[in-house]
Amino acid sequence: MNIDEKLEELQGLTSRYIKSIAMDFVVVIVALAYIFYQMITLEPTNLNPLVLIAEAIMGIICGVVIKQALGENGFSRGYNSRIWIEEEDKYNQACNTANPYMERVDNFYQCEEIEKKRNYRRQKLQGARLKYDQWFDKDGNYIGTIEKYNLLDKKQKNVLDKCIKVKIYPLNLFSQYSISSDQDTKPEITDRKQREKNVAKNTISATLVAVIGVYFMPLINSWSWGSFISATMQVTLWVLFGILQLYTNYNFVVQDKVALLKTKKECIRRFTTGCEKGMYIVSPYEEQDKATHTFEKPIAIVTQQ
Repeated sequence: MNIDEKLEELQGLTSRYIKSIAMDFVVVIVALAYIFYQMITLEPTNLNPLVLIAEAIMGIICGVVIKQALGENGFSRGYNSRIWIEEEDKYNQACNTANPYMERVDNFYQCEEIEKKRNYRRQKLQGARLKYDQWFDKDGNYIGTIEKYNLLDKKQKNVLDKCIKVKIYPLNLFSQYSISSDQDTKPEITDRKQREKNVAKNTISATLVAVIGVYFMPLINSWSWGSFISATMQVTLWVLFGILQLYTNYNFVVQDKVALLKTKKECIRRFTTGCEKGMYIVSPYEEQDKATHTFEKPIAIVTQQ
């Protein structure tokens, strides 16, 4: 083991120790703050509503900033981890193998879309005790009739409607997309969407904590540290939520996105193998159009002399 590997292993151990110490520290602060919190009484404040709104907004901003900053550390740690770096390197190497066949990528995506849509429909229809061949042909076209549709119960109609309207988002081999059959019907969860989701959750949780702290002022008879205890508890909760979000984002990178890269590597291998066999030269939709058109041969007219 060289020096770099030893340093990286030491960093991993340090990271785990920091997580453990940080979580223990937060638990201790929350426990102490809650103990002191039980010693105070809550009374409604008589402040001007504008003052209350201003203080609440300030509390929300502080809470969001603290938790969002800790959450960003999760992305940074994930993308700097050995797990992600090694998997991304393998993925880039797999992408390079597809360079000679880039003109066939769109045809491959279309084949994937047709196949994934067929698999999704079969799975959902079977769960509703329906046969795929009774509602769709081999090209995926709807062939059901209104008479057969009216014989279905409500659940079966809902499933069939979803199968008719389903949209498939094929896995983008050279970017970032989804894995399971249910995820095939949804766009990819990117870093931006993950951050937007975190902002929404942070805003809600920070609002609840801030409103409680602003509307009720802790008052202690003969002790003036009530507001300090309340603020300490709020900040501690924000830090706790931030640490949880940090490791949620970290796991999102080293687990979800790494699994995504592995799936894309498999798809790239399937794509290149098919190209080597002469596949994906023509769009599957063009092949379907050719199959649906019949060409009549001219009939020779024989005259008797």
